[in-house]
Amino acid sequence: MTRAGESVGKAVGTGLKAAREGVVRAGHVAEVKLAERGITTDQVRGALVDRADQLMGKAEDWEKQTRKSRKRLAKKSAQTRADLMNRAEVVRKEVRKAAKHARKDAKVRAKELRKAAANFGAEAPKRRRWPWVLGLLIAAAAAGYVALTRQPEEVHLHEEEQAPHAEPVLNGQVPTQKEPAK
Repeated sequence: MTRAGESVGKAVGTGLKAAREGVVRAGHVAEVKLAERGITTDQVRGALVDRADQLMGKAEDWEKQTRKSRKRLAKKSAQTRADLMNRAEVVRKEVRKAAKHARKDAKVRAKELRKAAANFGAEAPKRRRWPWVLGLLIAAAAAGYVALTRQPEEVHLHEEEQAPHAEPVLNGQVPTQKEPAK
Protein backbone atom coordinates (compact mmCIF):
# COMPACT_ATOMS: atom_id res chain seq x y z
CA MET A 1 0.00 0.00 0.00
CA THR A 2 2.73 2.45 0.83
CA ARG A 3 4.36 1.86 -2.52
CA ALA A 4 1.13 2.71 -4.32
CA GLY A 5 1.12 6.14 -2.68
CA GLU A 6 4.74 6.69 -3.68
CA SER A 7 4.10 5.77 -7.29
CA VAL A 8 1.10 8.13 -7.45
CA GLY A 9 3.17 10.94 -5.93
CA LYS A 10 5.92 10.30 -8.46
CA ALA A 11 3.45 10.40 -11.35
CA VAL A 12 1.96 13.67 -10.12
CA GLY A 13 5.41 15.20 -9.73
CA THR A 14 6.47 14.31 -13.26
CA GLY A 15 3.14 15.61 -14.62
CA LEU A 16 3.60 18.96 -12.90
CA LYS A 17 7.16 19.21 -14.18
CA ALA A 18 6.01 18.58 -17.76
CA ALA A 19 3.25 21.19 -17.40
CA ARG A 20 5.72 23.81 -16.12
CA GLU A 21 8.09 23.16 -18.99
CA GLY A 22 5.20 23.41 -21.49
CA VAL A 23 4.12 26.77 -20.05
CA VAL A 24 7.69 28.14 -20.31
CA ARG A 25 7.94 27.00 -23.94
CA ALA A 26 4.56 28.59 -24.78
CA GLY A 27 5.67 31.83 -23.09
CA HIS A 28 8.86 31.96 -25.23
CA VAL A 29 6.88 31.30 -28.41
CA ALA A 30 4.39 34.05 -27.44
CA GLU A 31 7.26 36.53 -26.80
CA VAL A 32 8.74 35.80 -30.21
CA LYS A 33 5.40 36.33 -31.97
CA LEU A 34 4.74 39.52 -30.02
CA ALA A 35 8.23 40.80 -30.84
CA GLU A 36 7.54 40.16 -34.55
CA ARG A 37 4.52 42.48 -34.28
CA GLY A 38 6.37 45.02 -32.19
CA ILE A 39 4.49 44.52 -28.91
CA THR A 40 6.32 44.08 -25.64
CA THR A 41 5.30 41.86 -22.78
CA ASP A 42 4.75 44.92 -20.57
CA GLN A 43 2.20 46.24 -23.04
CA VAL A 44 0.39 42.87 -22.98
CA ARG A 45 0.40 42.85 -19.20
CA GLY A 46 -0.92 46.40 -19.10
CA ALA A 47 -3.68 45.55 -21.60
CA LEU A 48 -4.67 42.52 -19.54
CA VAL A 49 -4.71 44.54 -16.32
CA ASP A 50 -6.82 47.26 -17.99
CA ARG A 51 -9.26 44.72 -19.34
CA ALA A 52 -9.46 42.98 -15.95
CA ASP A 53 -10.13 46.37 -14.30
CA GLN A 54 -12.90 47.07 -16.80
CA LEU A 55 -14.47 43.66 -16.20
CA MET A 56 -14.24 44.07 -12.41
CA GLY A 57 -15.86 47.52 -12.67
CA LYS A 58 -18.69 46.12 -14.75
CA ALA A 59 -19.14 43.26 -12.27
CA GLU A 60 -19.29 45.74 -9.37
CA ASP A 61 -21.77 47.92 -11.28
CA TRP A 62 -23.89 44.86 -12.02
CA GLU A 63 -23.78 43.82 -8.36
CA LYS A 64 -24.70 47.36 -7.27
CA GLN A 65 -27.54 47.45 -9.77
CA THR A 66 -28.89 44.07 -8.70
CA ARG A 67 -28.55 45.06 -5.04
CA LYS A 68 -30.57 48.21 -5.71
CA SER A 69 -33.09 46.18 -7.70
CA ARG A 70 -33.42 43.67 -4.88
CA LYS A 71 -33.89 46.48 -2.35
CA ARG A 72 -36.46 48.17 -4.57
CA LEU A 73 -38.25 44.88 -5.12
CA ALA A 74 -38.23 44.08 -1.39
CA LYS A 75 -39.54 47.55 -0.58
CA LYS A 76 -42.20 47.32 -3.27
CA SER A 77 -43.27 43.83 -2.17
CA ALA A 78 -43.50 45.00 1.45
CA GLN A 79 -45.61 47.96 0.33
CA THR A 80 -47.78 45.72 -1.84
CA ARG A 81 -48.22 43.24 1.02
CA ALA A 82 -49.22 46.06 3.38
CA ASP A 83 -51.68 47.44 0.81
CA LEU A 84 -53.13 44.00 0.28
CA MET A 85 -53.56 43.42 4.02
CA ASN A 86 -55.24 46.83 4.42
CA ARG A 87 -57.56 46.13 1.49
CA ALA A 88 -58.39 42.69 2.92
CA GLU A 89 -59.29 44.28 6.26
CA VAL A 90 -61.52 46.83 4.52
CA VAL A 91 -63.25 44.07 2.55
CA ARG A 92 -63.72 42.01 5.75
CA LYS A 93 -65.36 44.98 7.45
CA GLU A 94 -67.64 45.56 4.45
CA VAL A 95 -68.63 41.89 4.42
CA ARG A 96 -69.38 41.96 8.16
CA LYS A 97 -71.55 45.06 7.66
CA ALA A 98 -73.35 43.47 4.73
CA ALA A 99 -73.93 40.25 6.68
CA LYS A 100 -75.25 42.16 9.68
CA HIS A 101 -77.56 44.19 7.45
CA ALA A 102 -78.73 41.02 5.67
CA ARG A 103 -79.52 39.33 9.01
CA LYS A 104 -81.44 42.40 10.15
CA ASP A 105 -83.42 42.49 6.89
CA ALA A 106 -84.13 38.77 7.16
CA LYS A 107 -85.51 39.23 10.69
CA VAL A 108 -87.73 42.09 9.55
CA ARG A 109 -88.98 40.09 6.55
CA ALA A 110 -89.63 37.01 8.72
CA LYS A 111 -91.60 39.16 11.15
CA GLU A 112 -93.62 40.65 8.28
CA LEU A 113 -94.28 37.16 6.89
CA ARG A 114 -95.50 35.93 10.27
CA LYS A 115 -97.83 38.91 10.53
CA ALA A 116 -99.10 38.37 6.99
CA ALA A 117 -99.67 34.67 7.68
CA ALA A 118 -101.60 35.47 10.85
CA ASN A 119 -103.70 38.07 9.03
CA PHE A 120 -104.25 35.76 6.08
CA GLY A 121 -105.68 33.06 8.35
CA ALA A 122 -107.95 35.58 10.06
CA GLU A 123 -109.26 37.07 6.83
CA ALA A 124 -110.09 33.71 5.23
CA PRO A 125 -113.73 32.69 5.72
CA LYS A 126 -114.23 29.84 8.12
CA ARG A 127 -115.38 26.65 6.54
CA ARG A 128 -118.72 25.41 7.64
CA ARG A 129 -118.81 21.94 9.08
CA TRP A 130 -122.55 21.25 9.05
CA PRO A 131 -122.54 20.00 5.38
CA TRP A 132 -120.05 17.31 6.38
CA VAL A 133 -122.06 16.29 9.41
CA LEU A 134 -125.20 16.19 7.30
CA GLY A 135 -123.43 14.01 4.72
CA LEU A 136 -122.26 11.59 7.40
CA LEU A 137 -125.77 11.31 8.85
CA ILE A 138 -127.21 10.54 5.40
CA ALA A 139 -124.53 7.90 4.77
CA ALA A 140 -125.18 6.29 8.18
CA ALA A 141 -128.95 6.27 7.52
CA ALA A 142 -128.44 4.63 4.12
CA ALA A 143 -126.18 1.97 5.61
CA GLY A 144 -128.73 1.26 8.37
CA TYR A 145 -131.58 0.99 5.87
CA VAL A 146 -129.64 -1.44 3.70
CA ALA A 147 -128.70 -3.55 6.72
CA LEU A 148 -132.28 -3.74 8.06
CA THR A 149 -133.99 -4.46 4.73
CA ARG A 150 -131.88 -7.42 3.84
CA GLN A 151 -133.33 -10.74 4.94
CA PRO A 152 -130.86 -13.01 6.63
CA GLU A 153 -130.29 -16.30 4.90
CA GLU A 154 -131.00 -19.31 6.96
CA VAL A 155 -128.18 -21.71 7.27
CA HIS A 156 -129.10 -25.18 8.49
CA LEU A 157 -126.42 -27.06 10.19
CA HIS A 158 -126.85 -30.77 10.34
CA GLU A 159 -125.84 -32.30 13.52
CA GLU A 160 -124.34 -35.61 12.77
CA GLU A 161 -124.46 -38.32 15.26
CA GLN A 162 -121.10 -39.12 16.50
CA ALA A 163 -120.00 -42.70 16.73
CA PRO A 164 -118.92 -43.77 20.16
CA HIS A 165 -115.21 -43.64 20.52
CA ALA A 166 -113.34 -46.69 21.58
CA GLU A 167 -111.32 -46.30 24.63
CA PRO A 168 -107.73 -45.53 24.01
CA VAL A 169 -105.24 -48.31 24.00
CA LEU A 170 -102.01 -47.76 25.77
CA ASN A 171 -99.10 -49.87 24.65
CA GLY A 172 -101.36 -52.64 23.64
CA GLN A 173 -103.13 -52.76 27.00
CA VAL A 174 -106.70 -51.83 27.58
CA PRO A 175 -107.10 -49.59 30.59
CA THR A 176 -109.23 -50.97 33.31
CA GLN A 177 -111.64 -49.00 35.35
CA LYS A 178 -110.69 -48.63 38.91
CA GLU A 179 -113.13 -49.54 41.51
CA PRO A 180 -114.12 -46.79 43.74
CA ALA A 181 -112.37 -46.87 47.05
CA LYS A 182 -114.57 -47.81 50.04
